[in-house]
Amino acid sequence: MVKKGLLLYSGGLDTSVILKMLQDKLNMDVVALTLDIGQEENDLKAISDKAWKLGAVDVISKDVKTKFAKDFISKEIKADGLYDGVYPLSTSIARPLMSQEAVSYAEQHDCDVIVHGCTGKGNDQVRFEVSIKALNCDLEVIAPIRDWNLNRDNEMEYARKNGIPVKLGGKYSTDENLWGRSVEGSDLEDPRNPVPEDAYSWITPPYLSANEPLEVAIKFEEGLPISLDGKYLTPENLIAKLNSIAGSAGFGGIDHLEDRVTGIKSREFYECPAAMTILTAHKALERMTLNKEEVSMKNILDAKWSDLVYVGLWFDPILDHINAFENSVNANITGEVRLQLHKGNCRVVGMESQNSLYNYETSTYGKMDIFDQSMAKGFVNIFGLQTVNTTKARRNKIQELVRN
Repeated sequence: MVKKGLLLYSGGLDTSVILKMLQDKLNMDVVALTLDIGQEENDLKAISDKAWKLGAVDVISKDVKTKFAKDFISKEIKADGLYDGVYPLSTSIARPLMSQEAVSYAEQHDCDVIVHGCTGKGNDQVRFEVSIKALNCDLEVIAPIRDWNLNRDNEMEYARKNGIPVKLGGKYSTDENLWGRSVEGSDLEDPRNPVPEDAYSWITPPYLSANEPLEVAIKFEEGLPISLDGKYLTPENLIAKLNSIAGSAGFGGIDHLEDRVTGIKSREFYECPAAMTILTAHKALERMTLNKEEVSMKNILDAKWSDLVYVGLWFDPILDHINAFENSVNANITGEVRLQLHKGNCRVVGMESQNSLYNYETSTYGKMDIFDQSMAKGFVNIFGLQTVNTTKARRNKIQELVRN
């Protein structure tokens, strides 16, 4: 019986070769699915036309930028998502969205198999396959690049013999969506090298950016950005606009030597200008609106959230529990943050919130001070009692041992 497979199709060399090979090697009917998640260059019609010409039995193209921003990026903002404290998970959070869409369309088109173009070295194979199986464990998953040990040379030869038009890739391997762009390979593979100027695309290299600083104001409501410089925008449009503004100021580049799920250390260069600007503002506003214990617990759960998402466990139930906490605590994170962007740097220059826990009259050292300093002496004695008694008892024991 001929199997029917849904292929996550980008139109590039890998997935174009895979589409044809599935027909030749497995006699498979292939449904091609292309998703627009905010790639810089994404001609959906041209990609669809190519899939039809290569023999796909059906071709689906879908713009999912709104869903990406609303259901995925929003959760990352609330959780201050940063893997290793530096990388805003731009590629990681796109994979569960793509898996969700793939499973939905596979079910609608009676497909037995979902096919992706990931290698055996990377993280994405884990993210796709765990997500797909979590959503529908009856679907088979095939990864031809990994499972058939394909490489660029034999793919190019296969494409030439089968008349598959391919656009030669650039110097680097890149992946991009609304939330960020990742760059790897070539000169970046040697950690001794600085990030080359030609690796930049969304961001002006800081040393080439304008001398005059830029200032932006981001308004948040219950943890999510709703306006930029006083203008209310949809989440995807706000992110796109901020990518341009912050990128022009040289901000949002991340040079990261990271630990992949597969145990490999990989050097990646990420361009995430909007993501890093929004997360900087969000982190500042939560310091104003949450108390010490809330911030402390949030820091712990934020780090766990980021690790889970990076390794591909978006659909693990533990993430639902963490997201419930994040939704609860973010209900207080409302206000506006002003930031200055200059030469690759971003700093908060002012903020205000109706939920602010900052009290000027107890914090000031001026004449408006209402804090009763006479209470502090007793507090210090009680607060330090445990430490003082412990050190005293142990010092006395040491002295007794010395005497004996």
